[in-house]
Amino acid sequence: MNDIVTIDNLKKSYEEGRIKSLNGVDLNIKEGEFVSIIGPSGSGKSTLLNMIGSLDIADEGKINVAGYNLMNSKNKKLNHFRSNKIGFIFQLHNLIPNLSVVENIEIPMFTTGLSNRERRDRACHLLNLVDLADKAYLKPTKLSGGERQRVAIARSLANKPSIILADEPTGSLDSKNSKKIMNLLINLHKKSNVTLIIVTHDLEVAKLADRSFEVLDGKIININSFNTT
Repeated sequence: MNDIVTIDNLKKSYEEGRIKSLNGVDLNIKEGEFVSIIGPSGSGKSTLLNMIGSLDIADEGKINVAGYNLMNSKNKKLNHFRSNKIGFIFQLHNLIPNLSVVENIEIPMFTTGLSNRERRDRACHLLNLVDLADKAYLKPTKLSGGERQRVAIARSLANKPSIILADEPTGSLDSKNSKKIMNLLINLHKKSNVTLIIVTHDLEVAKLADRSFEVLDGKIININSFNTT
C-alpha cells in the first residue's frame, strides 16, 4: 500500500517561537490505515492533526497528504484539498444549531457542483448509514450527544474523502456512546477503505487502531502496532 501521509521534520511554533508545538515530527501513514495519535494535553497531537488537514501551516519541514504538498500549495488548492480529500470530526460536533440535521450534512457539498436534489439525496443516504434517517429534519439541539456525533460523522463523509480526521471524537461521550461511535467509525473505515486518523487521550480507543503514535513535547516518542494480523 502507498503512503497517503508523509511528514518529515515538521516544526510549528506559536507566539513568535516561544511555544514549540511540533519539534521535528517524522510520520508515514498508509492508504486505508487506521491510526491513533495519543499524548497528554499540550503535547502537540491536535496541532499535528490540524497540519494533516491543512487547518494550519507548518513553519518548517515537509508534509505531503493525498498527493498535495501542503507546504507549497496555494490557498485555492488547499481549499480544494480540504473540501474533497479530508473529512473532519470534532469533539464538540460543530453543527449549526439553526439548521436541520440534513442541512448540516449538505454544507460541505456546496463546493461540489451537485444539484439541490443530489445534495439532499446524498445527505439522506449518509444519515441512513449512521442510523439517523428518522432525525433528518430535526435541529441538532433535539439530539443526544451521541446522535450529534453520528451526524458529524455523516457530514465528514459528504464529499467521499480519502482521509477522515477525528479530534477526540469520543471525548464528550459516556462509555456506552463512545463504544457506539468507535464501532461506527471502524465499520465505515473498513467498508470504504478510507484512511482514519484519530487524536485521543483514551488508551482503549487508541488500541483499536492498526498503529498508535505517542506524542510528547512536539515529537513522536513511540509507535505501537495493533490489529496487524
